[in-house]
Amino acid sequence: MKLHLAMLTRRTMMRRSTGKTHLPWEILLGATVLIWLGAFQRVSGQSFFTLVPCRLEVICLLPPEFDTSNDLEHEFCDQLAERLASEQGPAWRVSVAPPSFQDRAILRAALRRDLNFDPPTSWRKLALRDKVAVVAVRRSGLGWHILARDWDVRVERLGPLVEKTVPTWSDVPEAAAESVRQALVPVARIRLVEQQAVRLDLQGSLLMAERPTLPGRLFLTLARYEDRDGNARAVVPLPWTILQSPEGPPAEDGSVSCQVISGLKNPLSARRRGRVQLLAWAVTPQVRPVTISLKNRQAPQNPLVGYEVLAQPGGEGSPQVLGRTDFAGQVEVPAQAPPGWKLLWVRHGRRVLAKVPLVDGSNEFTELALPDDDPRLLAEGYLMSVQDQLVDLVTLRSVLIARLRARIANGDWDQAIRLRDQLLQLKSREIFSSELTQQQQRLLCPDPVGQKQIDKMFEETRRLVNLYLNPREVEELVKEIAMKAPRRSDTP
Repeated sequence: MKLHLAMLTRRTMMRRSTGKTHLPWEILLGATVLIWLGAFQRVSGQSFFTLVPCRLEVICLLPPEFDTSNDLEHEFCDQLAERLASEQGPAWRVSVAPPSFQDRAILRAALRRDLNFDPPTSWRKLALRDKVAVVAVRRSGLGWHILARDWDVRVERLGPLVEKTVPTWSDVPEAAAESVRQALVPVARIRLVEQQAVRLDLQGSLLMAERPTLPGRLFLTLARYEDRDGNARAVVPLPWTILQSPEGPPAEDGSVSCQVISGLKNPLSARRRGRVQLLAWAVTPQVRPVTISLKNRQAPQNPLVGYEVLAQPGGEGSPQVLGRTDFAGQVEVPAQAPPGWKLLWVRHGRRVLAKVPLVDGSNEFTELALPDDDPRLLAEGYLMSVQDQLVDLVTLRSVLIARLRARIANGDWDQAIRLRDQLLQLKSREIFSSELTQQQQRLLCPDPVGQKQIDKMFEETRRLVNLYLNPREVEELVKEIAMKAPRRSDTP
């Protein structure tokens, strides 16, 4: 590099000596490369996804009277395209067109309130488009009713249905454009920064006049598995994992920082084979209840009954008890206003089995598979009763030992012998240990973690038994009585 710069300098000096003042092509080329390298350095470490405009295809489904006039259809489509293109400028590449006759049934299915929608094959081709927005205009008693919905090709999902009503036809184009803007769900690529923090690269964010701000927005996480042609083999949501963006403006590179909230350990950094993209799909909380089902991980057909579920709104404060699962293993999470997200705790006895996030009103994840914790709970109940027995026994034992020492000090040997016999009749340490061993062999948990906790609880109970039922003190008192108490044959 230094040699090349020296040659450029020598050539420049030679040109100056000959009287030529125009810049040589080598310097122009070098300046271009340096500018390009500076731009590359600016976006290095981030995805070029932020420099790629979003290809938006809008399909307008107008009332039947517009079918007889192609001019009216095309005029409406042109007005809508102009309004949408002026909103984000080069960040969007918008095309608006009426549907073909064959596509009308598909579009009506996309505008149904339920999300069971099977799109045509062309809607899954990422090489053709990034998003498809469906807009329908219908007559209503109050004027015109507008519906809009977003289909994202990357995540292969329908967004929420947006509805508006306007009184006159002149208001329809602007209302339709606004409906499309509200219906478009933000999608971003995930960049791993730390274990509990990521950055989201929004498509075309560096091409927008104003950087997108998403304060407090929630995102679902998905893994898109692609073939060699870039088509999706599968788009799999990552269970019980959400992202939350903080309050404040985005970064200079157009990305948005997010906190990872998950019930799984390292959900985003797990190794995945093949071509995989981690994507974030914005989700809007709703004010409606959600029913959660708890299933046995080893036997999914068996529900988990009697498990306690608690909720911690926003992951802060003390968790509030929602109830216990019924015979079907279900519990209802009530609606919350204003909606947000909450951290669900699943507790069984003293053990917390899971902490998972739930977006209010979202039915994305409603079934949670957990290990069968009933054997561990039986062990916990049994050992609690054993510890209660141990407390009573240690108390009685201490009282008898204190009385026995007092009788020995006073020389009241008859009472001392009677108290000695009562002490020897108490349950011994060996009997406790034998009962604990037999019961531990009966309690087997299919969950390795639960089995470790069972073993740990039994070991702790054994430690308490050995600590408080030490026979040495009783044996010393028995020996003292045998040495000092007069024999019955020696008494007058």
